[in-house]
Amino acid sequence: MNMNGAKINYVINNVINNVINNVILLSVKKYTNMKRVFIFSVLLLFAFSGCEKEENPDTSGEATLTSDRFLEGSTYSIYGFSFEQGEVIKYNPAGDGIIPDFFIMPVTEAGGQVTGALFDSPNQNKSFSLTAEFSDSSLALQYFEQYKNVIDSNYVFLADPLNENQVWTFCTAANKFGKILIKEVKAFVKDTKDYAETTFLWEYQPDGSLEFK
Repeated sequence: MNMNGAKINYVINNVINNVINNVILLSVKKYTNMKRVFIFSVLLLFAFSGCEKEENPDTSGEATLTSDRFLEGSTYSIYGFSFEQGEVIKYNPAGDGIIPDFFIMPVTEAGGQVTGALFDSPNQNKSFSLTAEFSDSSLALQYFEQYKNVIDSNYVFLADPLNENQVWTFCTAANKFGKILIKEVKAFVKDTKDYAETTFLWEYQPDGSLEFK
């Protein structure tokens, strides 16, 4: 091979190498960009999911509510249940927070002994209706699950007494309805203070209709 042929081969090899390097570089850049787009999409998906969860509270579930109270500033905070929020929330009468639909309170007899528990509500209207009660938990659960149309009558200010296997209907201050199945009730003296606790199933109809879906 003469000198000119060697130069031509050298130039051709350089051109081929440059093309290959450029292709590899473009592929790496394309992969990196695709990876960035994928990561960004995943982050957006998580952000959207988090927002949607925040905007759409649960409309049914199980909760445990206690009569615990604790001093915050000059007033006591207590726990209450909010159908609209779908959970137990803390409430301080001196604050501007969300007002729960109901609280649990211990019941004491004349001698001061704790005998049971009741639900009370800050609503000005009668809010509780004892829809049904059973001696068997399986029958109570079956009724609760099949109870689809609100029986809108016989409302009272307090759910008293509060007993296991009761099904209560609740009317909120906004005239929306929830149903409650009492699974367990505890009432005793805790740390020298009267105490009550209940675990219950609940379901809420946020559109204000008389039908649970």
